[in-house]
Amino acid sequence: MQNYLASDKPDTRFDAIKDPLVRETVGNFYREFYDPEKLIRWWAGLYDPELGGFYYANSARDTEGYLPDMESTYQILWRLSDFIPDLPAFLGPAITAKIVSFFQTKQDPSDGYFYHPQWTREVSRRNVMRYTRDQDWAIFVLGWLGSKPLYPTAIDRAAGNGGEARSYEGWEPNAASVTAYLDRLFSETSCEHWANRIETQAMTFKAEGMLDTILDHLDRTVNPAYGLWVKGYDGASDAYFNMKNAPETPYGLFTNAYKIAKTYNIGGRRFPHAVRTVENAIKAILSRDPGARITYIFNPWATLGNVRENLVRFGTSEEVAAYDALIRSNIVEMVDALGCSLGKYRCPDGSYSYLQRGSKETIYDTPVSLGAKEGDVNGNNLALLCATHICTAIGLPDMIPIFGEEHAVLMRDLLDHAPKIVKK
Repeated sequence: MQNYLASDKPDTRFDAIKDPLVRETVGNFYREFYDPEKLIRWWAGLYDPELGGFYYANSARDTEGYLPDMESTYQILWRLSDFIPDLPAFLGPAITAKIVSFFQTKQDPSDGYFYHPQWTREVSRRNVMRYTRDQDWAIFVLGWLGSKPLYPTAIDRAAGNGGEARSYEGWEPNAASVTAYLDRLFSETSCEHWANRIETQAMTFKAEGMLDTILDHLDRTVNPAYGLWVKGYDGASDAYFNMKNAPETPYGLFTNAYKIAKTYNIGGRRFPHAVRTVENAIKAILSRDPGARITYIFNPWATLGNVRENLVRFGTSEEVAAYDALIRSNIVEMVDALGCSLGKYRCPDGSYSYLQRGSKETIYDTPVSLGAKEGDVNGNNLALLCATHICTAIGLPDMIPIFGEEHAVLMRDLLDHAPKIVKK
């Protein structure tokens, strides 16, 4: 197999950053935390050439009873699409057909959702985020590969296209019902939980013409003092209190903020009280708290990225300028703080784990790994997305690339020679 060594050419990727100190800071961060060749080899090692999907972690790949899953396959292909513009041409007809079949054969014609045989339909239905997200991943991947689901999806059916089976998770398609549904989530669940539910179902709300009703209610209930959906803040304990008046971790708050900002972007609406949200996200980043999960450090950055996208699309030039001024005065310290925290999730093979202690055993109540001291696809994806949100936060139109053409060649070579998976 060919040897893929780093190029001796000057690294000009960061020239788009005009401020010399910021350019140096971001460049050093990339060089310290992203080893593209190691990442490519780790991804390729998770591919199952017989089944046409990627495993979540090495322990799942090596252990009887675990299969490749749709979310991991989607996340790896998503990252490849960052530097490979035509995935079907890159993968070739044989691998493309394998991956298409991997997704299409998971669809249940009775309701349009996609259910993994490792977990079964019954287990997947216990968590709305499991089966609604698997539907999203299938739609995305099949579209990227020039294909489509075999049957109308649940989203198609919600829009009245192709079938009578319709599924509403605790709400009916009218303003009173969806408003009451959101109020129930506020009163019964954490910021993290209700934001996950709303963002997961955003496309269904939109298909039913109910997304504006959801966003109207979010406009009414946001706390303008913080730009967050909280009751208040206790300075003595440095604790925010969520909509059910219980203390919230920064992880929960900014899972909420970035997913709700994403929902506003889906709905084509301006995110409310954005400057206050940005101030609190910066505060969370500068706390240098790595948390127990990589999402603790990722979520505030994702909030910044989604909010800036929202302001550019739906705000005013003055609002964008106010955002940029806040970032400019803090960015060097913010990137340094991110590096201090992200290093706690890095593994020797160049991958990243979701938990500080290793891979996460379950996602949305379904088993995905043994929880070994290892990297996993979700942690790896979030670590790489930090680069995306750094670039968005500082106002670059595109992410500074982590991978180049030589890494695409390496990935294709490794996939073409992928060995048969042998379980232990």
